[in-house]
Amino acid sequence: MTLENKNRRRLLDLLFKESFRYSADGSFQLTSGKKTPYYIDCKKVSLDAEGATLIGREIFEEIRMLPVEGVGGMTLGADPIATAVSVISFLEKRPIQAFIVRKTPKAHGSKRQIEGNLQEGAKVVVVEDVVTTGGSTLRTLEALGNEGYIVLKVIALVDRKEGGREAIEKTGVNFESLFTIDDFTRHIV
Repeated sequence: MTLENKNRRRLLDLLFKESFRYSADGSFQLTSGKKTPYYIDCKKVSLDAEGATLIGREIFEEIRMLPVEGVGGMTLGADPIATAVSVISFLEKRPIQAFIVRKTPKAHGSKRQIEGNLQEGAKVVVVEDVVTTGGSTLRTLEALGNEGYIVLKVIALVDRKEGGREAIEKTGVNFESLFTIDDFTRHIV
């Protein structure tokens, strides 16, 4: 990845400073149960005013030319990202609806798994904070497919390069990330 613009460089700086943690002994446990020396908590930046604005602008620029009608992903990591993109899209006079995918369908009321104001068959982009094996993204793609939505692509803030890209692309959906783990580890002394 080349950092061709000031906003993307600033976003990487924020993520590195606020979200990235390194421990030589590999003491961080991932959702998969695997131990790792790297941990990235993107919510520390995606819930920050400046961070959300930078994320929203960067992802909006990546999708603005697509016929996208919705942006969202699995709760909780995707929620602030989708909202940021939606707000920026409105400011850019190209409104894109945000949506949230619950881990399981709601047990009461509407019993929905996907929340938002999407039209049936809408074309959507899935956003993620960090992709490792791609498990939560695959569950998101399945839920969206079950409801008849058309996924144009998946965009992650960070690809840990641990098989997630390959797993997602096996479904026929394009994957891209703003950064990879390499962008963070090259700064470790």
